[in-house]
Amino acid sequence: MAPLSSGEPPYDILILSNGPGELTTWVRPVVMELRQQLPQARLSLVLSPCPHASGQEMKIAQAFVDVDRVQDPDFFLAFLLTGQTEEAWDWAKRGVVLFLGGDQFFAVWIARRLRYRLVVYAEHQPRWRPWVHAFAVRTEAIKRRYDGGRLLGHPWAHKMHVVGDLMADGVASAVYLPGVPLSGWLGSRSPAAASKPTAGFSSPTQAFGLLQDASPSSIGEGEPVRTAPERVGNRFTDRVSGPEAFEELLPRGWQRLSDENRTHYQVGLLPGSKPAKLSLGVPLVLAVADELRQMLPNVRFVIPVAPGQTPQSLAAYAHPKLNPDMALIYGTSAILEQTNLGSQFVTPFGSTVQLWTSFPAYSVLANCDLCLTTIGANTAELAYLGVPMVVVIPTNKLEAMRAWDGILGLLTRLPGLGTWLARAVNRIALRWLGHLAWPNIWAGREVVPELRGHLRPVAVAAQMRVLLEDPQRRQQMQTELQWLGGRPGAAQAIGELVAQQLSKG
Repeated sequence: MAPLSSGEPPYDILILSNGPGELTTWVRPVVMELRQQLPQARLSLVLSPCPHASGQEMKIAQAFVDVDRVQDPDFFLAFLLTGQTEEAWDWAKRGVVLFLGGDQFFAVWIARRLRYRLVVYAEHQPRWRPWVHAFAVRTEAIKRRYDGGRLLGHPWAHKMHVVGDLMADGVASAVYLPGVPLSGWLGSRSPAAASKPTAGFSSPTQAFGLLQDASPSSIGEGEPVRTAPERVGNRFTDRVSGPEAFEELLPRGWQRLSDENRTHYQVGLLPGSKPAKLSLGVPLVLAVADELRQMLPNVRFVIPVAPGQTPQSLAAYAHPKLNPDMALIYGTSAILEQTNLGSQFVTPFGSTVQLWTSFPAYSVLANCDLCLTTIGANTAELAYLGVPMVVVIPTNKLEAMRAWDGILGLLTRLPGLGTWLARAVNRIALRWLGHLAWPNIWAGREVVPELRGHLRPVAVAAQMRVLLEDPQRRQQMQTELQWLGGRPGAAQAIGELVAQQLSKG
């Protein structure tokens, strides 16, 4: 390969992605690996339109993803058609397009325009196989479809490389505890070795072990140890040491699950990250908190604020005059209070829900007895953390579910026609689709409850009460989630694939 002129980067890596979930759980760990393996590369992130978009993807990318430049999704169509970015980026003569979310066709089009090699992370289905140079597939089962012996399959077998599940790397790459060894599922610890539940609450082995006990002595003998990488120049730089520092990773009054003197249940509420979900999700989880507190007074609640959202933006969805969807979900309103302990919602019935703004919120989620969540990447994150959950898919407003990529996704977001089309498509899809929560998809059966339909908060709260009062069932759910979750390593393998393709470009 001919070297570039002085001052130009030796090669470009263009990463194509879309939603907030992909940015925080796929793009971030891969970028960290690329920085290690290919330090001379210039990393560019191009965002495509996403049905899960919060409108804050640019800010999320700039805050949590260490790339050299980012293209806003508003300018994606122009880039696709003309090859020109908003800021007229230049491109090196050789490079790789890396697909990490969105529509694979877009990646094919961009790679051919730039004459770059193309690597696609295929979580489910490798598409456009003749025009992709390498597929990083999630499972052996996907690769086997293209092994020798199949008339149409074997020509593409050499392109299929099993890398594992990037979601595991997304959780592992969280830097909430820089410099502290991570144990638990990052090693080879068997869930069967979990301690018995204490005081009717959750087992202290949930989610790494370290998240409930920061002492290095909690790491089992012979277990591999991985250290969370240190980030320089941001809020994760300061090391965490000592129990006092660890407590800063939890809301005030929140206790570690290993605390034998715990007197209350701890419940996480995840209403979503995009407006269409939040308009139903926020009033729903607040109403569930009210109902559950009537059934079990010794419950505390927390909402981890999603990237791109703020306590103030969530408060708009808890205001009846600003959120007309509140009545559709039989939801509860709340006022936002600022205290010396942080932000919290207070409902008219006196329920208090703390708002946790640090991201990632894994230290908080890992210390929840149970979480209530919508569908999405968060169900996979909770599974890797070993956190029992109840998943809700409310159909109270069908057009709110616009979780379709590609051309269909673009059509469902058109004014007028898009709303009608979204209702029709979702009505059909919900009738025929199987499991929607990631752990249930992986297992091919219901591991965590999925409540779908015209939901009422009291029914959701009743389901949660059953689980909270049944520690054995939650322990079983936790064990299954830990077995279903994979191990980190996909990001490193993808980085190696990109390096291989650069050597061929």
